[in-house]
Amino acid sequence: MHAALTLLAPRTCTVQLPSQNKSRLAGTSSGVCPSPSTVPLMSALKTLQEKIRRLELERLQAEDHLSCLSIEAAQYKKTLQHETNEKDIAHEELIQQKKDVSVQLSAAQSRCSLLEKQLDYMRKMVFNAELEKNMVLEQQTQLQKEKDQNQMELHAKLEKLEVLEKECFRLSTTQRTAEDKIKQLEEKLREEEHQRKLIQDKAAQLKFNYKMDQLSNLAS
Repeated sequence: MHAALTLLAPRTCTVQLPSQNKSRLAGTSSGVCPSPSTVPLMSALKTLQEKIRRLELERLQAEDHLSCLSIEAAQYKKTLQHETNEKDIAHEELIQQKKDVSVQLSAAQSRCSLLEKQLDYMRKMVFNAELEKNMVLEQQTQLQKEKDQNQMELHAKLEKLEVLEKECFRLSTTQRTAEDKIKQLEEKLREEEHQRKLIQDKAAQLKFNYKMDQLSNLAS
């Protein structure tokens, strides 16, 4: 505050006067009345001094204003640079997130494709097991008929029937196991589909944010 008042205070300006005027002024200050020819000169000198002081004050005020403008410009430049750096960092992070989501989406799609192939394979196994089971049942029925018709081959056919029954039981067990495996794969596929959907939604959101960021950069 003291420095500001010092800057605003008018500065004294020394005006060099001719030797005759000095002597006349000296005569005036010593009590001698100025001659009529020096009165206009004294008045002009006083007016000039007032004008010089006023111009000096205006110059100092202009310098202070210019200094304030320079400080404000530097602060604005610093703030603008900081905002630009933050936008660049956010833009780079958005691009990196988009890349990460793309990688995750590709991995999820690969897992879904693999699970679909495994599911198709297990379905084929169940279908083949069902065919074999039907064939065994047909053979079992045929052997049962032959049992009634031919008692002499009863023992051999009973043994064969027992083998076929065991085979039928094994195939039934295999079928149940395959069906359980299919259920597990279907559940896992649903989970992977859900994860892929979440990743796709996230990718769409990031793409939208990326476009908005580009529009913001173009606007700025």
